[in-house]
Amino acid sequence: MVKSRRNVPGVSGQPENHENRSEEREIASPGSDLGQRMKILRKAAGLTQQQVADALGVSRPAIAFWETGREGSARKHIPKLAALFGVEPEIFLTGYVQEDIALTVTPDEYDIVRLYRMLDPSRKVSAQKWIERQVRMWRKSEGKA
Repeated sequence: MVKSRRNVPGVSGQPENHENRSEEREIASPGSDLGQRMKILRKAAGLTQQQVADALGVSRPAIAFWETGREGSARKHIPKLAALFGVEPEIFLTGYVQEDIALTVTPDEYDIVRLYRMLDPSRKVSAQKWIERQVRMWRKSEGKA
C-alpha cells in the first residue's frame, strides 16, 4: 500500500514502510505558484495558451500574465481550469490532493518513483513525456516485428 499525495502532475507520497523525509522548498509567492501550476497542467494537457484562453473566454495575454505569477483574475477561473485539465480545484491552491493508492512495486520501480519524487514539477512533466515516448517507440517497433 502506498500512501500518496498526487502532486501537480504526478504522485508524491511515500510507501508506509519508509520514513517520510521532509524536503526543503523554496518560498515563492502564491501568485507564482498558481501560475506555475497552471502552466505545468496546460503543457501536460498539450494545450496552447490560446486554447486555454478560448476555453475560459479570456485573452491569450491574460493566460501569459497569470502564468508569470501575476494573478489578476486567475483565481475566479480556478473551477473552469480544474474542469479543463481534469483535476481537483485544490491542486491550484495547494499543489496536491491527498489520496491513498494500493500499489505493489518491485525494488527497481520503487527506486524510479523515489527519484521521480525528487524532481521539480516541470522536470516531472519532462520525465513523464520521455517515458511516454519510450513506450510509443517500443509499441511501434513491436508492431513492425
